Amino acid sequence: MRGIHTLRGKEPILQKIVFELRYRHGFMYLDRCGRMINTIIREYPEWTIDPSNPNPQGATLVSLANSCVLSVGTRKLDLAIEMPLGGEPLREDDVTDVADQVDTTTAVVVDLLDLTDFSRIGCRLWYLFPCQNQQEAESWLASLGCYSVSDGLKAAFGGATEAIGISVVISGEDRKYRIAFNGVQRAATVDVGKEVLNVRAKDLPVDQRKMLLEQEKAKSRLRQAPDFPAMIDIYAFVEDPESPDPRAFVITTHKTALEQLRKAVGG
Repeated sequence: MRGIHTLRGKEPILQKIVFELRYRHGFMYLDRCGRMINTIIREYPEWTIDPSNPNPQGATLVSLANSCVLSVGTRKLDLAIEMPLGGEPLREDDVTDVADQVDTTTAVVVDLLDLTDFSRIGCRLWYLFPCQNQQEAESWLASLGCYSVSDGLKAAFGGATEAIGISVVISGEDRKYRIAFNGVQRAATVDVGKEVLNVRAKDLPVDQRKMLLEQEKAKSRLRQAPDFPAMIDIYAFVEDPESPDPRAFVITTHKTALEQLRKAVGG
C-alpha cells in the first residue's frame, strides 16, 4: 500500500546501493586477477568484463542482469547498483538480488585472494524524496528535526540560509552509521548498463545475450526522477570485522536504516 512507508509524508526513492569490503594484504590480486575474473564469469555468467579492464589498479565487471558494477583491487572490493537515468527506483527484489550478488562474488574474491584480515564492511544507501523546488527540499529536511542552524551563525554572515549539507556519525549497537542530509538539484545518475550495451552482442555467450535482451526490455519502464529531491544518505559500517557476512549486512542495513530514521523523526 502506497504511503505506508512514507517519511514525513514523502515516499522514499532508493536511488543507489553500494556495498564495500575493505581488506589488508590483498596483493594476491596482482597474481590472480585473471583467474578471479574467469571464475566469476564461469560460475555466474551474468557477469562480463569491462573491455578496458583489468589493469594493475583494479578490475571491473558488470552484470548483464541488472547493470550492477563489481570493482576489485588490492585494498577493497565494492559492488554498486543505481537506478537508471529516468528509470524506476530500486525495489525490494532489487535489494535481494544485489545481496545475492554480493554474497557470491565476495566469496570468490575472498577465496582466490586468500583474504583473512578485513578493515571494514559497509553498505551505503542513497534515498531521494521528491520536492517541487530547492526551498521545499531544504524546508522538508529541516522539518525532520534532526539538525538545526543557529540564528547567530546566519546573522554573523549577514544572510539567509540558502543550502544545508549536514552529516553525523553515530555508533549503533552492532555497526556505525554516517547519515547525511542534503537538498540537491537533479541528483546525478549514471546508467552503467548503457556502457554495457556498447559490447557487441555477437561477442557474448548465448546466455549473456539473453540477459542483455531482458535488460533492454526492463529499460522500457520509465519514470522521471524528481528535479529537486531532498537526499538522505545512510552509510552503515563495521570496522575490523572478524568474520563478515556480506549478504546479511546488506539485507539488515536496508531493512533497518529507514525504520530507525522514522523513529527519530516520529513517523
